[in-house]
Amino acid sequence: MQQPKTIQSINTKAIIVCMVLLFITLQIGFHPFYIKYFPKFEKFTWLHHIHGALMASWIILLVVQPILIHKKRFAAHRFLGKLSYITAPLMVVSMFLILKLSYHKNLPNSSIEKEIAGQASTIMQLLSFLVLYALAIIYRKHTFYHVRFMIGTALLMITPTLGRIFYGYFAAEIMYEMYLTLLIASNLLVVDIRKKLDWKPNAIVAGVLFSFVSVYHARNTDVWQTFGRLWVDTFY
Repeated sequence: MQQPKTIQSINTKAIIVCMVLLFITLQIGFHPFYIKYFPKFEKFTWLHHIHGALMASWIILLVVQPILIHKKRFAAHRFLGKLSYITAPLMVVSMFLILKLSYHKNLPNSSIEKEIAGQASTIMQLLSFLVLYALAIIYRKHTFYHVRFMIGTALLMITPTLGRIFYGYFAAEIMYEMYLTLLIASNLLVVDIRKKLDWKPNAIVAGVLFSFVSVYHARNTDVWQTFGRLWVDTFY
């Protein structure tokens, strides 16, 4: 595939710093909800542990991959990229199983409508991750596109991490993390447009994150409730 104006020098140092900050933020965000229960983890099942390990492994992958590019360790980068063919599907499966477990656990003390609404953001995170990761793999030989779609998967990791910080430390009732993530994606799109670079990949990322926010606000509408019931009846 031709990359006439898209082969640009990638600021790997900036990407590395951002991914390391994401990893640190992950530890802060999940401390009151998971890490502090180490080593007994009495409130959690093996599924929670596997899900946590897979999510952490994805963040580690996002940290390591740009470092390998910066060090020109391209063979190792490609090898870890192929490992993601296993890690990413397992992440999606674990997210789905956590959704299913949560639904059945909460349902006796809740209503179907409330649970369908409550799962809107996580279902959209799962579907959004599938879309952005699939695009990153499709364009794995198109560096400019590949990097932006992988950054998109990193932005999706910000949402649950910051959400736990805002709620766990500040008792926030508004999901500020969704708007912050969309703001970051929109800013990256504006930067590409200003630099006269190919804006399409970041436009897709911003569009996916916009749909994430839109569905959250539509979680109590008939449209989402109908989709949610179909999802529950089909998969749960």
